[in-house]
Parts: sequence; structure tokens; C-alpha cells
Amino acid sequence: MKQDKQRQKDRSEQEQKALRISSFGSLALAILGIGFAVQSGSEAILLDGIFSVLGFFMALMTMYVARLVNRPDDEVFQYGYAHFAPLMNVLKSLVMAVLCGFALLSAIGTLIAGGQPMAMGSAVLYSLIATMIGAGLSIYLRRVAERTASVLVSLDAKAARLDMVLSAAVLASFTLGWLSLGTSMERYLDYLDPMVVAGLCLVALPVPLKILWESSREVLLLAPDTVVQESVKDRIADALDEFPVEDYRIRMLKLGSVVAVTLHIRPSESYRIEGINDLDGVRFTIEDTLASLEYQIGLDVIFVNDMRL
Repeated sequence: MKQDKQRQKDRSEQEQKALRISSFGSLALAILGIGFAVQSGSEAILLDGIFSVLGFFMALMTMYVARLVNRPDDEVFQYGYAHFAPLMNVLKSLVMAVLCGFALLSAIGTLIAGGQPMAMGSAVLYSLIATMIGAGLSIYLRRVAERTASVLVSLDAKAARLDMVLSAAVLASFTLGWLSLGTSMERYLDYLDPMVVAGLCLVALPVPLKILWESSREVLLLAPDTVVQESVKDRIADALDEFPVEDYRIRMLKLGSVVAVTLHIRPSESYRIEGINDLDGVRFTIEDTLASLEYQIGLDVIFVNDMRL
């Protein structure tokens, strides 16, 4: 039990540190993006800067939620605060999707109006720096997410990876535009920036929509995905092999990194119970078996004679 508490404490500290670094990275990219957007006149860079500003404020909210979900249950939230993690992810993904939609409409309007000029050299420099920062953040956050099984850090890692890919795409596009200066292709450069914005939005939009769907499943208390369910069921089946059990039924839901499991067990008639300690022994065995999972497990074991629930 002490080891579990210490492991949870270590995970929480790593999670908080990763979220702080993510917020600082978003702030640096926001300042960089808006500054270069003003200097270069690029809507693509401005969009990237706005994403980073949004990421910074969302990161501050995420740090608060990360502390919140680790609170014990109380009189107000008697089942704890784990549901705030998917709620936060729903909010973040929804805002990202709306922003992508508005940026796409703006880019289409700019293309129809005949495009806009921009400083190509500044755009290349910005996208190079942004790609390097995004790559560093993505690698670091992904490693922390794997160690801690934090859905909050995992979402930030996905956002950082998306930023890196988009910045790399901007870098490639603007580099080609820069190389076309003085050639016959230069007359089309005014269309490059809105085309890049439109392309970025079309590529980026599926990511927040996917996160929105996955997080909404948790908010709506739907069953976890098949991989999570099978991993829990297999371990419970292994644990119950040690006991004369006639039947059992498992119900579960996932909220962030917490998987709540309700297990109804009907012992066989040959099972002789000497006292409550025997039942606790069954529960402790199941808890120990589930402890190897990367999730926090909230387990309720109910012994019944009638399986009609």
C-alpha cells in the first residue's frame, strides 16, 4: 500500500513538472509566433501563434485540473475528481476544432481576395525555430505520458507533436517559396500563405475531433475501449482462478487515468467463509493483480448469491 502511494506521488510530481514545461514551451512559441507574424505579415504564423497562446492558457488550466484529480473524495464529489480530466480534454479539443474552422474560412476568404504578400525569410526562420521547439516538447511529453499514464500529459504530447508537424510543413512550404524568389513562380507567392493556412487546418482538424470523441465517451460514462476492458478482465480472471467462484460479472468505466471497476462475485457452494477476512483476502488478491496496470484502479467487490443485478 505504501509503495502504491509513493508510486502515485511520483507520477503526480512528474505529471506536474511535464505540464509546467509544456506551458512554458507554449508561452515561448506564442511570443515567438505573434512577433514573427507582425514582422512577416503571415497569417499561417499568426495562426500558429494563436494556437500557442491558447495552449499556454489551457496548460495553466490543465495544471490545476491535474492537482484537482488527485484530491480524495469529499462531501461534494463523493466519487472523487477524476471526471475533470476528460472534461478538460473535451474543452481543449473543442476550442482547437473551432479555431481550425475559423482559420480555414479566413484562409479561403484571403485566397478569393487574391492572396497577400509576406516576408518569406522571416517566415522560414520562425518555422525552423518552432519545429525544433515542438520536436523537443513532443519527445519529452510523450516519454512522461508513457511513464505516468497521464491522459493530460498525453494530450499535451499529441498537441506538441501536431505543432511540430505543422511547423515542419510550414517550414517546407516557406522554404520552397523563398527558393522561388526571382523565378517565374514568384508571382504566385501571394497565394502561398493562405494555402498553407488552409492545408494546416485540414490536416490539424481531425486530431482535436478524435480527442473530442474519445474524451466525450468518458464524460458520457461509456465503457472503456476494448483494450482496456480486456486487460482488466484477463487479470481478474487470473486472480479468481485461486478461489471457488461459480460466476462473476464485471462493470467498468474510465475517467482520465482512473478505471473504476465493479465486480459482483457469486462464490460456489463449496466455498466456506470463516469470516470477513476471507472475503478481504479475495479483494486483496484482485487488487494486487490489477496493480500492474498503468491505470489507477478503483475496485469495488460485491459478493452475492443472486446474480440478477
